[in-house]
Amino acid sequence: MEENKDNKQTTMVDTNSDKKQEIIDRIEEVLDKLRPFLAREGGNIRLDHFDEETGICYVDMIGACQGCMLAASDVSDSIEIMLMDEIPEITHVQLVTPDPQDEYDNLIKQLQEAEKSKKEEESK
Repeated sequence: MEENKDNKQTTMVDTNSDKKQEIIDRIEEVLDKLRPFLAREGGNIRLDHFDEETGICYVDMIGACQGCMLAASDVSDSIEIMLMDEIPEITHVQLVTPDPQDEYDNLIKQLQEAEKSKKEEESK
């Protein structure tokens, strides 16, 4: 907080945070343009985070795109080009690769939920 000449407290605005949020909003706008094409194949893309210091945009391919052998080339050949063309603050786009243990745990959880649902349906 700062005091102005009238001794009233004013809140300082974090312009770095505002600028970063503006960049994130622009990233989401570009990703929204790509999502319909990924959805045709049962996939999607998610912004993991943007590192303002390095300019690296981290994305995660989800759905059918997750684990796809072509995901890395899709990111480097298409997604990175679009993002860097429209958002000059981005220096590189990096695909976030999920931890294999997390993948396994998520799969087990999905299978357990499906089995529980099936048992509930059978008991009706």
